[in-house]
Amino acid sequence: MFMKALLAVLSATFLLLGCSGSGTGDDVSDSGAIAPETSAQSETDTENEDADITANNDTEDETGVPEDVGSESDDEDIPGLNQKNVQLIVEDQSTAGQIIVEKVATSRDGWVSIHKTDAEGGMQLPQSIGEARVDSGDNEEIVVDLWEAPDIGEKLWVLLHIDAGERGQYEFPGEDKAVRKNGETMARSFIVEDPNPEDEEDTE
Repeated sequence: MFMKALLAVLSATFLLLGCSGSGTGDDVSDSGAIAPETSAQSETDTENEDADITANNDTEDETGVPEDVGSESDDEDIPGLNQKNVQLIVEDQSTAGQIIVEKVATSRDGWVSIHKTDAEGGMQLPQSIGEARVDSGDNEEIVVDLWEAPDIGEKLWVLLHIDAGERGQYEFPGEDKAVRKNGETMARSFIVEDPNPEDEEDTE
């Protein structure tokens, strides 16, 4: 009789423990609901990383200027090297031995140089195919004589420098370093256009 009562107590105890274990399982399931939030956070982080990469690529594509063209940290105090209101404007154009740079606004006398495009699509340095001096202030319609004829459809680059070495003498690479604005080297690309596009259309 005593044994039957003991067995009944033990059975009841096991049943209670089983129910309690089931409750624990519910707790684990509830804690698992955190997982989607973690996943969402992971997706947000990935999107942020992608945005950073895109921003870097956009900057690269805009200038195509190698990093070592810019000023070194030791050059930060050189007058006119880092400018806030500098402007460099050039448009696609045909050429007959000359390039016209539409506008240059600079706080220091300097140079504009014309460069070809390298195999990677960036600016070929340090070789140039023409240079012209610019004065401090606003300069318009700057004529740059070329000593090498570019091809029609070719992409060329204009690079702005300061005249920091011997005055009136182009010294790049050297003292006439490239001007920068907000960390960006002041270089712009343009396309050499066909001087007679109508003649081509008539031929066709």
